[in-house]
Amino acid sequence: MNKVEKIMEVTEEKKEDNHIQNQPDLPKQNEYYFLHSRSERFIFLILCLVLAVGPILFLKSIPSHADWHIHMERAYNFKRCFWQGQYYPRWIDAQGDGYGLPVFNFYAPLIYYLYVVFDLIFRNAILSIKWVFIAPVILTTICGYLYLRRHGSAVATTIALIFVIFSPALHIYTYNTNWPNSVLAIAFVYLTLYGLDTFNKNKNIDVKSLLITSFGYAGIVLSHIATAFCFTLLSVPYFFLSVFVHKTRNFLKNFILSLGLGAALSGFYLIPASLEKKFVHADEVIKQGPLWDYLKNFLYTFLDRDKNEGYAWSMFDHRYYETSNAVFGIAILLCMLFLIFNMEKVKIYFKESFRINSAITMFVISFLMMTPASFFIWIMIKPLHTIQFPWRFTTFTLIFGSLVMMFAFDLMKTFISEKIKFSGYKFIFLSMISLLSLLIYLDYTNMFHWKWVNEESLLKSATSVLWSNQEYRPSLNNDPNWKSFEPRQDFSTAINSSSSNLNIKLLRWTSYERMFEVFSPISHKIRLRTFYFPGWNVYVDKSPVNIDIETRTGAIYFEVPAGQHEIKVVFEQTQLRKTATYVSFGALIVFIYLLMELVGSKKKNMKIVVKDENKENTSEAVSEVTV
Repeated sequence: MNKVEKIMEVTEEKKEDNHIQNQPDLPKQNEYYFLHSRSERFIFLILCLVLAVGPILFLKSIPSHADWHIHMERAYNFKRCFWQGQYYPRWIDAQGDGYGLPVFNFYAPLIYYLYVVFDLIFRNAILSIKWVFIAPVILTTICGYLYLRRHGSAVATTIALIFVIFSPALHIYTYNTNWPNSVLAIAFVYLTLYGLDTFNKNKNIDVKSLLITSFGYAGIVLSHIATAFCFTLLSVPYFFLSVFVHKTRNFLKNFILSLGLGAALSGFYLIPASLEKKFVHADEVIKQGPLWDYLKNFLYTFLDRDKNEGYAWSMFDHRYYETSNAVFGIAILLCMLFLIFNMEKVKIYFKESFRINSAITMFVISFLMMTPASFFIWIMIKPLHTIQFPWRFTTFTLIFGSLVMMFAFDLMKTFISEKIKFSGYKFIFLSMISLLSLLIYLDYTNMFHWKWVNEESLLKSATSVLWSNQEYRPSLNNDPNWKSFEPRQDFSTAINSSSSNLNIKLLRWTSYERMFEVFSPISHKIRLRTFYFPGWNVYVDKSPVNIDIETRTGAIYFEVPAGQHEIKVVFEQTQLRKTATYVSFGALIVFIYLLMELVGSKKKNMKIVVKDENKENTSEAVSEVTV
């Protein structure tokens, strides 16, 4: 085995995905080609990112839309609960008009942790919110580059990423829904697919692929659980298409272990979010909307709505978003047709041409899941009803569409370099430039269509709003008329007692713990303005007491004997949440162990290579002296 083969085996950088990827991007002498320089590509992408997030970066606030105030309020209260000692805040005491809600027991928390980090760095709420919007877009660009570069040349990857940066998916998630957790999920989907596609079929278990894939999948779950569910569905056809590339049973083992380890890493959130939904009204509330209306939100709805209609399900302005989506879809369609009509050339120039078939197939599946053609799939798979909107699949039309574009750009590049006489690719190339220009124009029009919230209103609304999510209202009191009680119309005190001669001394009051002393000459019942949810426990003089649930409201109340007593009401871990935390902790230990093994094996192999090189150099020197 020579030195070159040893180095290739150690570094494991076998760029075997296609023939075009291995072609150098350097121009010939005395010739200039656009984006062939690494620094030029880097600067160009940075400029595109600045252009895409510029309004958020340079203006004084953020665009307002249907849910902007609830996300600001959640970010503020997540940070407040975190610094109060709830390092994973499952309960927000301020929501539900003071009754509290278990929001983050169900809502993915990673984007809110990101806000806590930025707030710790900047010490400025507005600047921290801005970077919560900007960072996922940057991360999506980085992970997208890793994934696309794995399958294509640097130039084609860069051009495809420009479409990603200005795609309708990124802009609806960033600007229109006012919270970029779905953009953050896109970055981790790219990373997960990159991990799957780096699988080395010559290994029984590819630790590198397993670690990247599991980390990416955990990131998807913790960023946006609806995206994670959609990805899990789409991973089934993606697995079977990938089997044709890898052609080994080891890929099945690696695939299952990777997703399993990723699910375990995120288990502290995923397990309670999945198994404790029976304690809230999530399914009942979300399924109230007719499914067919959910499907009426894609390209064809632009023409059948009045220009002044305004909102479409209060989520986005359909005029700009749907037109932008149409432009993006046409760009991908042109690239698909270009590849399909030149499939013979594809088989010649691409070493693994089946990856192109896979990308086209996955894009078509993702596209169809947003149209009425998939209506019966939505009916058959009941958990799909709870992800609310089929446009969540725009995440995957973006990802697989960008892959289709990258393959098409690589084929065009080959046609140009080899001077193949085919005029069609020139038309497509010019059309793509025109479509990209139109896409940027539409996105900017969409950005400034909405009112931008000024700084004073943003902070005021974010800190003072008391949002009442009906889907997260606890449902343990089994009241069929639970909607008849409106917390905002209830003006009861935080602590109420059946005794008229009650003295209360407040000792501590946080999001997850209330401590106070009471004195009453008679035994009495205390009612807390707090919804009961599994995890709340009451201790009178450090001894646990039974909790009753008020039938009409679902509030906590309990009996206290006569005299002076110290009462502690605390939101603690249930056995399920403890088990989920142990699962995540165990998975983290396994992840760190495998990571150390991977790093250690690489260092060991590099030492062997260096040692072999020294031996060969020494033997060559001895041979020269002998001669």
